[in-house]
Amino acid sequence: MRAKIIGEAFGTFFLCFALLLGGGPLPLAALLAALTYLAAPAGFPHFNPAVTLAFRLRGRIASRAAWAFVGAQLLAAAAALLLAACLQGHDPERAKEAVAGLHDDAFEGLATSFVTEGLGAAFLVLVALVVGASRRTAGNSYFGLAMGLAALGYAGALADYGPFLNPLTTLVSAARGWVVAVLDGSADAKAVLAETLLLAKLAPRLAADIAAQFAGAASAAWLFRMVSPEDR
Repeated sequence: MRAKIIGEAFGTFFLCFALLLGGGPLPLAALLAALTYLAAPAGFPHFNPAVTLAFRLRGRIASRAAWAFVGAQLLAAAAALLLAACLQGHDPERAKEAVAGLHDDAFEGLATSFVTEGLGAAFLVLVALVVGASRRTAGNSYFGLAMGLAALGYAGALADYGPFLNPLTTLVSAARGWVVAVLDGSADAKAVLAETLLLAKLAPRLAADIAAQFAGAASAAWLFRMVSPEDR
């Protein structure tokens, strides 16, 4: 299981790191496909707690393994966030954006976000289950390509809504401004305070988006059982 945990951490780190440095849907999808193939010898990789949840619900992994994978994913995402924050440094304009964000409605567009995140997570997780957990497709060589194309297709089609489809990328994207302000000595106390208040204000919205992603993953696990009864 050690190799699988290392693969989860390695892939999650690079996906989060690339996203934080401004990677678009195409490079991120290509990276997801490559990392999936890279980590596959140790078992089908997840790089996403929502995918891990679905595999656990379908009995493909034990609870202990699921917690270990999620722990590795969280640590890798945190490491990617810290490194990206150190590389980017504090932007004075960002402080102004944080202050302006305090006056915005954190729940504006919540319904749209809930639908796009939930459906997107369900779609991506169902693809992962079909290519990585089904007896019908066992031994296939296209699983990495399928994951990359699924992420690219959905994120590209809904680019205006900016879906994350992954609780970890949702969290690191929201926390980036705060981490940069805290780590960069050039940021003043007002900038740190503004980022802290903004992150606190966004916390309920982030929780709702992440809940939608996990709900989508659970729905995908149920649908997989319906369309592939031999894999129960």
